[in-house]
Amino acid sequence: MPLLTEPNLSGRGKREDLADMIALVDARDTPITSMARKGSKPGNMYFRWQADSLPQPVVTGIVDGTDVVSGDISNYVVGYRAELANYAQIRRRVVRVSNLTQDIADVAGVRDELADNVSKAITGIKRDLEAIVASNQTAQADNGSVPYLTAGLQTWISNAGTGTATPGDVPAIFRTPTTSILTGASSSLTDTAVQGVLKSIYDQTGHYASFDAVVGTDLKRAFTSLLGTTALTTTTTGGVTGAGATKIQTFQRDAAADTYIQALDVFQGDFGTVRLHASTFLGTIAGGVWTQTSYKGLLLNMNLIELRYGGNVAQVKTLPDNGGGPTRLVEAVAGLVVGNPLGLGKFDYSS
Repeated sequence: MPLLTEPNLSGRGKREDLADMIALVDARDTPITSMARKGSKPGNMYFRWQADSLPQPVVTGIVDGTDVVSGDISNYVVGYRAELANYAQIRRRVVRVSNLTQDIADVAGVRDELADNVSKAITGIKRDLEAIVASNQTAQADNGSVPYLTAGLQTWISNAGTGTATPGDVPAIFRTPTTSILTGASSSLTDTAVQGVLKSIYDQTGHYASFDAVVGTDLKRAFTSLLGTTALTTTTTGGVTGAGATKIQTFQRDAAADTYIQALDVFQGDFGTVRLHASTFLGTIAGGVWTQTSYKGLLLNMNLIELRYGGNVAQVKTLPDNGGGPTRLVEAVAGLVVGNPLGLGKFDYSS
């Protein structure tokens, strides 16, 4: 009987205790593609729309009895309306499992390995589109050697042209003003700076609006830091920095509450309300390589943002099985529409 004790059972039919579950840690939110309007199916990979503006007020009077002269005649299309354009982009992921994996293997936590792979591929496509839309990618046409690329939001929210003709380039009259774009370091964010961006957008649109700010994790922390004032310093003669005042901290709780809350999720300013959405998909693209930039942010009026999908958001196709196992193609075609860049802002920080 002593031979049947636990230490002596190794290698003698002892079963492995493997829980029937798989823990998915990397389940990140995709705020832009989730909040953006789903537009009509593009009729072509190259699609266009128009942006319009209104003339400035005129306060001069008219002398009674005078006739209309050529200088009185205006055309409120020329100089006030412009055509914008973009390309749609194709993303695909292909998955396959072997015959033994699908028919024989009993994997813990997964009822169907092929279905699990397809599910991950669909989620992966949406994450791909989120990173593309939130990026500085410029538009590109398919010429048989390079693919179609859709211009991302960081390209649209810019005071400079892309240097190339449309699509993806913004006419001068609709380029985002520099006062709607914050630069520098995210650690230097102040409430005055955010108010300035909201004021700049209001100066363009004349509307008090509700914005959705998609921000990187560093920038989200910078917003929360606005709840506490910075330490003050004093200067003595000769410009020598002296002792500063004690830092004042603001708490979002009742005095009797036993929960410590230190988070800023909504910023309400003089010219708009900003809802903050933390995202890990803000980044830049160079040479086809995406690099995360957790210190950047996009100030979006979602009424001006639209995604046009070619058919289904993610279409699943069965590819021929030549003996290696069942294969599935997950593909999506999508293009970004920015109604008018004047109504948007950007936190274009470099650190």
